[in-house]
Amino acid sequence: MYELNRRNTLAQRIIAALMPLALLVSALLPTATFAWGAEGHRVTGLVAAELLTPRARMRINDLIPGADLGDIANYMDLNRNTLAQLIPNSDKWHYDNQPVCGSASFEEYCPNGECASARVPVLVKILADFTNPPEIRAMAARFLVHIVGDIHQPLHAADDGDAGANFKNILLPGTTNVRRLHSVWDSEFVRLTLRGSSEREFAQQLVSRYKAKEVREWQKSDIRDWMNESHELSKSVTYAKLPSFVCREAWTATPVELSQAYVNAAIEVIPTQLAKAGTRIAALLNRALDPNPYVEGPAPVAPPVRK
Repeated sequence: MYELNRRNTLAQRIIAALMPLALLVSALLPTATFAWGAEGHRVTGLVAAELLTPRARMRINDLIPGADLGDIANYMDLNRNTLAQLIPNSDKWHYDNQPVCGSASFEEYCPNGECASARVPVLVKILADFTNPPEIRAMAARFLVHIVGDIHQPLHAADDGDAGANFKNILLPGTTNVRRLHSVWDSEFVRLTLRGSSEREFAQQLVSRYKAKEVREWQKSDIRDWMNESHELSKSVTYAKLPSFVCREAWTATPVELSQAYVNAAIEVIPTQLAKAGTRIAALLNRALDPNPYVEGPAPVAPPVRK
């Protein structure tokens, strides 16, 4: 009984810290969408681990003993259903459903601040406040590592009325197994990008490939820039190069076979997106956990003001 009460109390404290009371009212649950499969998320976390300051690395280990950012990066997906019950609407924090065709206001595609871009600055603030209970800061760190990875998957920054391309059935070149376009961006394209390397090996390759100048440039920007980058990629690659895609037209009921050119275009941009995600995760963790003037990185950015 004591353990149950302790867990209930902790859940209440996490909810209180992560969400204003007004946001506790549940809304309709969206169709489940997962950004980057386990491999992609592990890569982003492992890239981040390579770029932590010694103090930030020590403090994340204090919060989550034995912390492996590659494992932590998958926490929100592995526990998605449980978290949705513990923290209502947290299953909406994986994406911004910004329309790829036409436009919509922030309030329209992120109602009540329940989207990825609105949650990131809140989580940074919680993690950086050393007066918060360690359990709550640890939860904020887990969420932050995952969500920043999510938003670098182009289909988590765009929507065509198709739940981030979950309603678009496709075939990979030369195959007959029907896939959702979203899932091939999450997993199949990432596996093709790794070319047999382990996630750790690939993360190390990315850190070596993108030198300090690129890392610093990526880390200077803020969450709005990151969302815009992913959204532009969704328009110029993910949707625009898709065979048979026409804005605002219903997707064919018959699965569409992707061209090899489409696959090549996808695996060309994925390494950079994974690298950007990892460097930016590191920037936010360094800023929150090692607050000194020598740590570079973006300041937390509040979501647009609602009138």
